[in-house]
Amino acid sequence: MSSRIKRWLFSLQFGLLLLLLMAVYVTFGTLLPQNLPDAFYLENYSWSAILLILGFNKAYSSLIFRMLMVLLLFNLSGCTLKMIPSLKRRYRQDYFPSPKPNAENLWPDQATLPAMLQMIENKGFTVSASKEEPGAYLAARHRLGVFGSTVTHIGIITIILSSFVGNYFAQEGFFNLMPGETATFHAENFSVSLKDFYITHRNDGSVEQYYSDLVVMENGHPVKEETVWVNKPLRHNGMMIYQTSFGWASKLQIRETTSGDVVQESYLRNEETVFFQPAHLNIQLFGYYPDFQMNMNGMPMTMTQEKRNPHYAVVLYHFGEFVDSFIMNPDQRFTYQGYEIGFPDSVMYTGLIYRKDFGYYAVLLGCFFLLAGLLLAFYFYPKYIYVKEGSLFAISRQNAWGFNMWLKRQITEFYTHGKEGDYK
Repeated sequence: MSSRIKRWLFSLQFGLLLLLLMAVYVTFGTLLPQNLPDAFYLENYSWSAILLILGFNKAYSSLIFRMLMVLLLFNLSGCTLKMIPSLKRRYRQDYFPSPKPNAENLWPDQATLPAMLQMIENKGFTVSASKEEPGAYLAARHRLGVFGSTVTHIGIITIILSSFVGNYFAQEGFFNLMPGETATFHAENFSVSLKDFYITHRNDGSVEQYYSDLVVMENGHPVKEETVWVNKPLRHNGMMIYQTSFGWASKLQIRETTSGDVVQESYLRNEETVFFQPAHLNIQLFGYYPDFQMNMNGMPMTMTQEKRNPHYAVVLYHFGEFVDSFIMNPDQRFTYQGYEIGFPDSVMYTGLIYRKDFGYYAVLLGCFFLLAGLLLAFYFYPKYIYVKEGSLFAISRQNAWGFNMWLKRQITEFYTHGKEGDYK
């Protein structure tokens, strides 16, 4: 039983299953806002319980995703170690595979053995006489390509390991900014100011994309301006800042009824409350609705995020006791104990995630190994030619048909035009 489990853990099928499950996590990590408070998901997603249990709200750092990474790392390491002895034997200079029984003999009628050997050598093949068969010659090219799959695995292992370490030790957090506000990163010696935030809409009014115009400041001086959007982060001093969400902040304004003087101003987000001490009044912004409508249950809602018909739902409490509730537009005010209370305007704020990943450069190194391995495996794969008077066979474990056609073309061009082909 243990040997069967071991074979399964190191099998290609198990590796593909793990990659499929990780792809599901990556998809959710891309489509869903990440690392927000649980209340955000409970409010906005009907399947929030499953989302939170499976960790899709923190897809790249959840326990399930890390377990999948460890299993994939184990699977690839076992597969790689299991393959190395066989690959080392195939890399040796004395290794030469035999032609398949049904292989096509490419020897042309007008050919001579010296001419064929010379043409093959001109193509970069190393030619040696066969020790087992007198009169036969063996040609090989790109023997190093036999390690293509191993180098590819090393690249993937490096990426997974670096991502795992990076996720574990990464510095990460979430913050909101309204236009003109600034967030400071003391350890990295810079700050980020939001110059502007805006969204684009589709024809049906739904949100297409949202953008933050950010200004990076060092020692009080701007050093960089950049616009970020979903999947296009800002990078500075090893820190990555990602666009993740947006919302509305509504301006509360309280005036004295007699003088008209403004006695208090503040910005409230949905469901936030402010205390107005002179009247011992708690003012709660139940919700802001930029495109206000009433649903079938008599509850306020917004059709789009565009300012088409802005309204505010406000609730008042006096010493913790409910006083009244209003639905009002920006031009309206309500009066309470000699004070006029209103919400004259709302502005959008941006939700940003900052992340400093210590495995970033190691991941780049893994990507280099991955690319090198793919080039070895699919471009510089081992190619062999068996040559004997009257016999010439192309031999390859990868792309055998393509290599056979290339060699046939080289022979044709050699005798027809006297020039080399373009195969590399």
